Amino acid sequence: MRVGFVNTSGRQNEKPFRIDPLGALYLLTILERDFGDRLELDYTDLRGVAEDSAIYHVPERDVYLHYITTPEIAEIQRNVARIRRSYPKALHLAGGPHANIFPEESLKTFDAICIGEGEKILPQMIRDILDKKLQKTYRETGAINLDEYPYPLRKYLPKSAIVDTGMLTRKHEALLGTSLLVSRGCPFNCHFCSNQYKGPTRVRAPRLITEEIEYLKREYGVQALLFKDDQAIHVNKELSRSVLEAIGKTGMLWRGQSRANGIHPDSVRLAKESGCVEIAVAIESVSPKALKIMNKNIDLAKAKDYFKVLRQNDIEIKLLLILGLPGEPKDIAQQTIDFIEETQPSNVSLSILCPIPGSAIWNDPAKFGMKIDTSVPFEKYMFAFGRFDGEEKAPHFFEYEKVTPFGEGMSMDEIVANHEKVQAYLRDRKINF
Repeated sequence: MRVGFVNTSGRQNEKPFRIDPLGALYLLTILERDFGDRLELDYTDLRGVAEDSAIYHVPERDVYLHYITTPEIAEIQRNVARIRRSYPKALHLAGGPHANIFPEESLKTFDAICIGEGEKILPQMIRDILDKKLQKTYRETGAINLDEYPYPLRKYLPKSAIVDTGMLTRKHEALLGTSLLVSRGCPFNCHFCSNQYKGPTRVRAPRLITEEIEYLKREYGVQALLFKDDQAIHVNKELSRSVLEAIGKTGMLWRGQSRANGIHPDSVRLAKESGCVEIAVAIESVSPKALKIMNKNIDLAKAKDYFKVLRQNDIEIKLLLILGLPGEPKDIAQQTIDFIEETQPSNVSLSILCPIPGSAIWNDPAKFGMKIDTSVPFEKYMFAFGRFDGEEKAPHFFEYEKVTPFGEGMSMDEIVANHEKVQAYLRDRKINF
């Protein structure tokens, strides 16, 4: 049986090949392990392909697999419709955040969906297809043990789609790099995020982390790594040590992300020794009130202390910020600029608040004094994660009530103006990411 994954164009990203399809590669690797030559497996990579030309790149398969996110669902639906016209007998299976949050809607497009983590469910779906008893909905409620599954083989993509330069800081931008994930889940529950659908935090065994990195070095000449994990340096000191020592054995340079508070200085030192050159720190807001409302329990003074520790260890700082959070003061743009001036990060990624389906602000907007504009197409939600260009105007995802539970609400026009003011400041200093 011929089974193929199909992705999307990634058109919202200036460099879509920086977003590696690790989840799809993971699942294809598991199917290869479980079914061997009973399946003919491949991956149709549509990154960088114009949508109206996508169908010319899709080979005929018996089963197509799709990973669906809410901002990409419209493009995926159009792709599925085109594939059905060309190959009407094929089945289409889907999983991912959108299937978890909107299962009934998803079943209007796909023959079957997977709710929960797919490592156990997808092989069962394939077995049921072979036995001609495919169900509509498959559900996995538990959290898988990552050590029971192989690391994702990259052989389903050409080398040119796996490694690229510019993965690290400007100083190291010539190095060939790629991305990887060695953990899953997030222990925190910020109200603007839907990370709870990832399940509890789990980290692969150190031996398996080292094995995957050595595989990337040996097969693809990788010299630099971008860790896509929610935490590359963990708050748990012993957990952090085991991960960082596993990375350090490989002699690779890398960058990743960490919490703003609670990281032990010894973990930072070990991160540097293991090859870390940059850490992205998700402050999200310079307003303590907004942070508290969003359940982002960090202390900004302690975050500044953490920045000092990173600098003492010669690790560059990338700052992650969101504007438009409930409870922000009117002068949040200037406060944000002042914070950046004081802390001097190397890069800043600035987003505007987007009510992501599955997040607390999506599930109960009235609690935050918000009215979500349901007329805004989900494709526009990609603005929260990427830009078509640096001058793109933010959509009006929502409006605050004039009086919210947290005081007077800003209009969306004011929020967009604040976003543009800070973006202009970042562009002038060439630290916008």
